[in-house]
Amino acid sequence: VARQDVRELQVRLIDLSKQSNRPHWHPGNQDGQFGPKTETAVRAFQKDQLLVADGLVGSLTVEALYKDYAKLRDFLGARQWKQADEETTKIMLRNVGPGEFADSFEPGEIERIPCSDLNAIDKLWLVSSGGHFGFSVQRRIWKSTIATNPDVDNAGHRFGEITGQFVNGQLIEYNRVTFSLSALAGHLPTLWWRRSMVLAGFGHPVASLVSRMDICKLP
Repeated sequence: VARQDVRELQVRLIDLSKQSNRPHWHPGNQDGQFGPKTETAVRAFQKDQLLVADGLVGSLTVEALYKDYAKLRDFLGARQWKQADEETTKIMLRNVGPGEFADSFEPGEIERIPCSDLNAIDKLWLVSSGGHFGFSVQRRIWKSTIATNPDVDNAGHRFGEITGQFVNGQLIEYNRVTFSLSALAGHLPTLWWRRSMVLAGFGHPVASLVSRMDICKLP
């Protein structure tokens, strides 16, 4: 098993152990080694999910680990991009807890989204779009943009132009978003930062997401 795959498993188990208050699912360090602690955590998770507790991460265990993404996977598999965009935001919002604005991110909340959620969402978007959409695509665009536009707000506008969200200097309305592969690279997902920008300014949500991905050491 590849070291990165084991590390992703460990990150997911750690997040789930915190979300579900199941400390016995915690695998210890995120070291990419499938050692005794990780195997014990996998067995405990399998037992609680009524699976065969053999410590092997087969298809049923993977499905149980990522069952929260079933709707998103199905929408993306059917190329229902708008529904997938909405589902992505729901997944992200459910992890930050109730705030003053239940359907929007308050400043600082994006940094609290679990690493395993960002990783899983990104992979689903990347695979379904052939690398055209996803957080990783948006991160690459943002980093090239901020390098030449150090001001976050200016970089945000440039990011919007490159991804097709800004036209003639104006943010397009959500009903004008292109929900197809004919859109510019990084055009989707988009609703998550539209639910943030009114509170933090256009560039800040993207900068927060990129910072969180870097902290999570996502590929």
